Formats: sequence, structure tokens, C-alpha cells
Amino acid sequence: MPWSHHELEPDENMKFLFLALPAVLLSCAPGSDDRPRSGATTETHTATRLNPDRVPAELRHLVHLAERWGIGDDVERIAAVDRATPAERAELEQAVTPVSDRITAWLDSFGQTVMPDEAAAFMYMQLALEEMRAGRR
Repeated sequence: MPWSHHELEPDENMKFLFLALPAVLLSCAPGSDDRPRSGATTETHTATRLNPDRVPAELRHLVHLAERWGIGDDVERIAAVDRATPAERAELEQAVTPVSDRITAWLDSFGQTVMPDEAAAFMYMQLALEEMRAGRR
């Protein structure tokens, strides 16, 4: 069957395949998209703006820390913990420890209902502190 002028000759098909295949494979390779990867050296977490009015009055002074450390994604939170300076670790420890029981009581008050973002951020902030205490760098 003769080839039409719209089709490539068999040898031309093979040339195209061999030229296109590396580009296709590279586009599927890890790191070929713009999403951050674990272990990235740049900070990947974008702080969530929390509404202080949805936080108990005695915990509102921690909102800025919950915005910074309340990272729900385990990989991103651990990466942030690993990058934390001694001063950042000390700040979190000194701020959260005295009110840890109050934070836990607030979180427990939600029972089986869905927590608001503010409560979730406080929960993840406590988890970040526990990860720091557990010896993450």
C-alpha cells in the first residue's frame, strides 16, 4: 500500500519516535514539574491566615505561631521542623508549653465534628513541637 503525502515513511516514523521519546520521558521524570519536592531547600509552606476571633481569647497570642507551624502536610511540616533554627524552636517551646493543656482541651471540644482551620492549625503546631522534641535536627 503506497504512503500518502500526509503520512510519514516508515523510516521517518522511526526517526520521529527516537527524537520525541527522550522529550516525553523527561517530561515524566521526577522533578519535571514545578511542584516542590520533599527535601527542597526553599520553604514550601504558605502560612494560612487564621481568624483570631475563632480562637479562644487566652490562646490568641499564639495565632502567628499557628500560622507558621500549623502545617497539615506531614512532609512539609517535617521539612519546616528540620529547617527550624534553635531560636525558632525555643520560641515555639516557650510559647506553647505553658498553654499546651488548654490547647488540647480546646481541640477536644470539637469531638467528632470537623475542626475549623484555626483549631487544625493549633493541632499541627503542637505536632510540630512534638516532632522538634523527638529530636528532629
